[in-house]
Amino acid sequence: MIVKAALELIDTAGLDAVTMPNVAQRLGVGTMSLYRHVNDKRDLVDAVAEQVMGQIDVPDGAADDWEGRVVGYLRALRDAVTAHPALGRILADHGLTVGPVFTQLETVHGILIRAGFAPGEAVRAFYSLFTYVFGSVMWELPRVHQQPEEAYVSSWHAAIDALDPTDYPHLHALRPELASAASADQFEYGLGLLVESLRTRASAGDGLR
Repeated sequence: MIVKAALELIDTAGLDAVTMPNVAQRLGVGTMSLYRHVNDKRDLVDAVAEQVMGQIDVPDGAADDWEGRVVGYLRALRDAVTAHPALGRILADHGLTVGPVFTQLETVHGILIRAGFAPGEAVRAFYSLFTYVFGSVMWELPRVHQQPEEAYVSSWHAAIDALDPTDYPHLHALRPELASAASADQFEYGLGLLVESLRTRASAGDGLR
């Protein structure tokens, strides 16, 4: 109940709103009663991250299906961060130190190695994908998740309308594409490029070991 209340508070008011008094007030209990269950705010925030991360699964599939399973896991991670925007900040600030993460990392690295990536390549490949996901989400969140998507599109139109087409012909011509720069399509485009480039590393097989 404490973790659920903290997550609801994070989702509605942001991570900074999570204090022991605020969580206690949300539950209708005294602040000191929380300390029978959690040590402090850091402990509570870690518990929130653990609950959210524990709901993310590495998809089932062949033991070496890195494109389906590892990339599928990262898509699920992206969905979790867009649903709970503070999760990205929690993981960035606190590190990947919550229980489910280690199980997930063990699984995805095993899949990459079985797919033909050398150990060092497996780590580099995963974190190339992982940091792309988080960078993309951090770009999208304030633009199309924490405000109406239409507002982001309108801001592009307003900015371009203020520019002289003679001086900025490309921006005027690319107006429709620029307005979709924070979108699922943009995310999938970049992800596809990464996967395509990594595919050649996996297909090299034992040559990478």
